[in-house]
Amino acid sequence: MTETAPDTSGQEQTTIYTAYEIDFMLNLRPTEAGAVTREQIGLRSAPEEAKEFVTAAVTSGLRARGKVTHSEDGQWLLGEEGQVVATTLTSADRWLGLALTEGEAMRMAFVIKANQAVLMLTQDELDSFVVSALPDPAQVPASVADVVTAFLDEGKERTVSLRRTDASAPQDTTPLMFHAEADGSWRVGHLPLDDEGVLSVSGIDRAGVAAAVSALWEQGTSQAPGA
Repeated sequence: MTETAPDTSGQEQTTIYTAYEIDFMLNLRPTEAGAVTREQIGLRSAPEEAKEFVTAAVTSGLRARGKVTHSEDGQWLLGEEGQVVATTLTSADRWLGLALTEGEAMRMAFVIKANQAVLMLTQDELDSFVVSALPDPAQVPASVADVVTAFLDEGKERTVSLRRTDASAPQDTTPLMFHAEADGSWRVGHLPLDDEGVLSVSGIDRAGVAAAVSALWEQGTSQAPGA
């Protein structure tokens, strides 16, 4: 699958963290929001028998990259960048997951918002993420719509699945799906679900993609274009 990276122009910072490094940062300040973040991005901690080894390797790597320091009293302290990332992940109030699929290949990305701070985590390899800071939550719909349309433009039989989760109801998700048909037309899958639990399907154009993504991100709604 040809990877389509989000437009990073205007973003404040971009860096790569492994899944274990993100797990380590979340464990420094356990919160309910952090637990939801862990679930949303599919993080798994190291097996108990390997935990000590993995933690040592993670802290050594972070320290070598200048991401953490070790205080005199034995505490790990995150650098400025790590503090921004960890604070956002552990105090998040909204999550938007994206799955870009072509055949058997899939690439994941996640937008995580905490008040006015927004991070995008884009899967780099199976066990690492490119972490980018978006300047303003208001820019999220346009950025995500750009990713969706660029990916669908690159080939037929491609699908982008989105799901929005809010801190007020972390057990619930609002789904939305876009698909490029074999004939080149685009479809959107939206609520309500039918009797078999399948999304309703409507035709959609490029302008409709931006509007649908905006409604999902801003209002948490998933519906037919123009509804």
